[in-house]
Amino acid sequence: MRIIFMRRYRIKQIDAFTDKPFGGNPAGVLTSAEGLTDKEMLSIAKEVNASETAFILHSDIADFRIRWFTPKKEALFCGHATIASLYALAEEEKFGMEKDGKYTFKVETKIGVITADVIKSNKTQIILHSPKIALSRENIDMPEFLGALKVTQDEIDFTFPIMREANLDYLYVPINGLDTLKNIDYDYSKLHKFCERYNFQGINLFTTETFDKDSTAHSRFFAPPYGVREDPVTGSAQGPLGVYLLINGIIEFTGSEVNIKSEQGDIIGRPGRLVINVTRDEFSCFSSKIISTAVTVIEGEIYLL
Repeated sequence: MRIIFMRRYRIKQIDAFTDKPFGGNPAGVLTSAEGLTDKEMLSIAKEVNASETAFILHSDIADFRIRWFTPKKEALFCGHATIASLYALAEEEKFGMEKDGKYTFKVETKIGVITADVIKSNKTQIILHSPKIALSRENIDMPEFLGALKVTQDEIDFTFPIMREANLDYLYVPINGLDTLKNIDYDYSKLHKFCERYNFQGINLFTTETFDKDSTAHSRFFAPPYGVREDPVTGSAQGPLGVYLLINGIIEFTGSEVNIKSEQGDIIGRPGRLVINVTRDEFSCFSSKIISTAVTVIEGEIYLL
């Protein structure tokens, strides 16, 4: 008689950038993913069918390692699934987080070792230190881009530049108003080809017209190269967005630090809110932290042969 041994992995779905279920950005999280192959991780990400699923693993160079998979392929970096991962670890009291308090972790990723803080309480906060940010003006084929986005030139806000963040290859494009941003229904195939031509991994469209009076920007994020038609709330894009707002004079920077409230997701029914903390050092170099919370909505086990 053949005996089949099933492997069981604990899995959660956590909504990041919100404190209410069914808001923000959902992510799958496996807090103990040792023994999974790349193929199995991709299969699990397809089964979860969130924009990203996070797999937490042992690290020899940091406190732990996180890998992120979309249903299509492995991602270089993912902000919301990192927020979700730290929230899950705090919830499960892992890595010494048995009591309330502040905890700091080094996290190994494909783009290097990053830092994350957990302020554990009845409303746990996660502070994600964004990877290095490198923004520069970008020249693109505007007719091709407008055709893919299905907008007119007047709907782009040319008061501010179109810029690329070089480490993640995201394109930042200012849009003229919230109504224009709401009505964008782009051509997936054309935008995918446009992204492939310039090696863009994602397109961040934003406007300074917002839903909440105390917010500074509202974004939409499209990532055809990752198979993501629209990401509800994109943590990896928000850190560079904060720096963009400062270097282009949208936000006044009078000291060495500023907090910016940012929005995303309302247009597709997944409202998310976060704070972008931007600092400037003595060499006028900027860095960002993303501050937000999360909520667990599903918890269970996944079975593998």
